[in-house]
Amino acid sequence: MSLPLDPGTYEFDRAHSQFAFGVTHLGITPVVGLFTDFEGTLVVGADAESSTLRLQAQMASVNSGNAGRDEHLQAPDFFDTANHPVLSFTSSALSGAGDTWTIDGDLVIKGQSQKVQLTATFTGRAVFPMDQKEHIGATATGTISRVAAGIGAAIPASFLSDDIALSVAVQLIKAD
Repeated sequence: MSLPLDPGTYEFDRAHSQFAFGVTHLGITPVVGLFTDFEGTLVVGADAESSTLRLQAQMASVNSGNAGRDEHLQAPDFFDTANHPVLSFTSSALSGAGDTWTIDGDLVIKGQSQKVQLTATFTGRAVFPMDQKEHIGATATGTISRVAAGIGAAIPASFLSDDIALSVAVQLIKAD
């Protein structure tokens, strides 16, 4: 089975893409943050088995809307950005049909790898008048364990949820 894109390399349009995460504080309030410095590449092969997705984010680019919290997130008990500045995801398998796909892969945070499954949806295509190139929209969502990733492992789940929701919304542009 092949992806609904022509074979080739597609880069994330960083100006029109977002990489977000969310946790629940005290079991009552969702808190959302973004990584503002991230990049990704989708290489579409002749079939899904020969296609790969890679994403990297600079952990220091976290923006949760609160400067004090963002500073704490960079500390050793959370992201430890001084020693682990990059989060990375590399797909190991893509499967699906039409516009809905499952992406299995490895997410590396703080030097620890965690298996992740993302649900992806292609959301449309349009030619962007500013660059005259076709942009392909896609979203992907998944969940990881905060504790397994070594993020705030000493903090109880009643204070901060163990589940971290991941959400990526991108526009893909085929590389020339």
